[in-house]
Amino acid sequence: MNENTVEQNPKWVRVMADYSSTGLWHKNGPSVEPSYLPVSAPLLERLDAWCGWYERNDDYLPEAERKSAFDYQGFGAEGLAIARAIKAELPDWTVVYFDEQAYHLSRQGRGVARETYEYEIQSA
Repeated sequence: MNENTVEQNPKWVRVMADYSSTGLWHKNGPSVEPSYLPVSAPLLERLDAWCGWYERNDDYLPEAERKSAFDYQGFGAEGLAIARAIKAELPDWTVVYFDEQAYHLSRQGRGVARETYEYEIQSA
């Protein structure tokens, strides 16, 4: 993947949760509105629910202040399923998934290649 601008490569999206984000990102960095993707309303609702799940994550707090452990496995599985569903609805798009579960595990082992937690979704 090269670093084309959005204008040069508009059919590209990264699926990645972050606080106060839509879960969708341009290749060159900024978050994009869900309307950027020509996908079904139920899929956009699913994406919104997934982002809401991330918003409730308080894993950034010291352990003693957390309300509960974040379910990285379940969250990662749902994110991957959403990324695959986007790819299924937009087969001619490049869909990249940032796997929060794999990233969380890689932080514990430092030095893990980015490709282990951020990768392109292939058509089924």
